[in-house]
Amino acid sequence: MLSDNYEGMKEYIRYMQTWVDEDGIMFSKRTGNDGKVLKWFNLGDWVAPGNLPPDEMVHTFYLWRCADLTAQTAKALGKNEESEKYLELAEETKKAFHKRFYDAENGTYGKAGGNIFALKMGVPADQYQRVIAALKANIKENNGHLDTGIFGTQFFFEVLTENGMHDLAYEAMNKREEPGYGRWLELGSTTTREQWSEEGSHNHPMFGGGLVWYYRKLAGMNADPNHPGYRHIIFKPQPAGDVTYVKYFNETSYGKAGIHWEKKDGQFTIQVEVPVGCTATVYVPLMSVKQINENGKPVSELKEIEFLKDENGFRLFKVVSGTYEFLSL
Repeated sequence: MLSDNYEGMKEYIRYMQTWVDEDGIMFSKRTGNDGKVLKWFNLGDWVAPGNLPPDEMVHTFYLWRCADLTAQTAKALGKNEESEKYLELAEETKKAFHKRFYDAENGTYGKAGGNIFALKMGVPADQYQRVIAALKANIKENNGHLDTGIFGTQFFFEVLTENGMHDLAYEAMNKREEPGYGRWLELGSTTTREQWSEEGSHNHPMFGGGLVWYYRKLAGMNADPNHPGYRHIIFKPQPAGDVTYVKYFNETSYGKAGIHWEKKDGQFTIQVEVPVGCTATVYVPLMSVKQINENGKPVSELKEIEFLKDENGFRLFKVVSGTYEFLSL
């Protein structure tokens, strides 16, 4: 798949670069035969609940993203020199983004996804805490709701979780009034919609990107990018709010894989299924007693389970294919 599309990826970046100014900021302004800018070829973000972020911010973010993905693709295909070339472009674009869009006086990249895009790219260390504080303030101002359009929403929930705001991500996901997925459920939706309001199409994929948070973060099942296709699986459940259990399963090319965790009475249970020929790293939350059993036996007595380390409130184990049930006390 990567080989089939690699040349097209490179050519699209070449086209994007025709719209990059001397400061490294990209803003496509394609025009029609009449010389007027074609709106639908030059959109930034779209259908946010309030104001949209600057178009050139979104275009520059996606130049960085495309360059970064193309660099990863080149590396996967063994094209190391080309990978370095696109990594350099991504880094130059990131620096241009930070220089243009960071408001040093207020410590923010702006509302409606500005701080989300910046954190997804990676914020300079000396700006990080101010940006986090600004994002928290934005969310509080919105009464816990998101304020992002279709592109910002794709990253909103995962960026919050990855930056220590998992409970805020859960709160925003669980909102039962507009704007929010919970509001759509209240209206009887079984598919995602075009807009947070009741206008437009009621079967539209544009906001679907935000829903990956459910299985990547809340359930906590991820493919390891260094061993793709679920050859090595990372199970890292992240409970939030009043959720007491989560189940997620996927039919991978190697067979069924999945996780079912439950939090009850001060104990945490994780069942994981690892397909034949695959391995997994399991993050087990440490509870008050800090004792972990597997299928009724202390993990320390089981040779087929390898202890890796303790990390940020989790105990990490490596397992081979099979079904496991960990109980954390």
